[in-house]
Amino acid sequence: MSYAPIIIFVYNRADHFSRTYSALAACEEAKESDLFIFSDGAKNDTGIEKVNEVRSAVASVKDAGDFKSVTVTESPVNKGLAASVISGVTQIINKYGRAIVVEDDCAVSPYFLRYMNGALDYYKDNEKIGSVAGYCPPITLPDYYKSDVFAAHRSCSWTWATWSDRWQNIDWELKEFSEFCKSPKLIKNLNANGSDRFMRLYRQTKGNGSSWSVRFGAHLVRNGLLTVYPRYSYNQNIGCDESGVHSKSDDAKKMRVDLSKAIPFPVFTNVEIDSRIQRIMKKHYSFGTVSEIKKFIATVLIVLKNLIKG
Repeated sequence: MSYAPIIIFVYNRADHFSRTYSALAACEEAKESDLFIFSDGAKNDTGIEKVNEVRSAVASVKDAGDFKSVTVTESPVNKGLAASVISGVTQIINKYGRAIVVEDDCAVSPYFLRYMNGALDYYKDNEKIGSVAGYCPPITLPDYYKSDVFAAHRSCSWTWATWSDRWQNIDWELKEFSEFCKSPKLIKNLNANGSDRFMRLYRQTKGNGSSWSVRFGAHLVRNGLLTVYPRYSYNQNIGCDESGVHSKSDDAKKMRVDLSKAIPFPVFTNVEIDSRIQRIMKKHYSFGTVSEIKKFIATVLIVLKNLIKG
């Protein structure tokens, strides 16, 4: 097995970083892995203290010997999560050809790195697979489905991995958004596991969003690429406590998983889309019938507006 570099993005939550680091370091493969930590700068003077606390926490473990190497990059200015991820992943993935990405609020299973590296090796030449998810929401798969992994149209931002050829040529500026408006199939696949995706993508085009993940997810869908998910999650998000920019305590219960179920030695297979699993995923990421109807109407109006304008 080859070992991909690991990237952690940190900002202003020292306690979360320490828990994330400790969980990663507990993986058997950590000592064979190069770790890269990107620390974003403070937004203003009032935020400097917390950023410095994070950087002190990072400095305290940099030479602990838990990983093959630890490289730290501290930004003098605030880039924001999206810009940090895009630039940081691009830098590392262009050099190493693949990367495992972790944000600062992810407590992983001891088997996390085994699963991620195994998936990266197994699917590297599979032209249908665009990324690997380390997190799986608490859903129950159909009784007939026995595989340790499954495929989905929805990408994952809570621990994930990809390869350099899948990361290239992403339309970060969304110049090709009109392609979605002209293709019901693209919209269907984008929303296959949650009808929030198209609306979030649209908000990005209007400057009302800072998500790198929805743009990456749209890139995968546009190119017919799927994400491989584990049957049981290898990651528990610990940031849904309103301590972060994008965290909400309401999400905690809905997203909480049991890491004890993580499979120590997963068996990888050439997965295809299972329509029933897609519906289960969509239900999990949806917010009721009324919300679905509102999103559908809004989507139709956006598409019509763009088609008329185009």
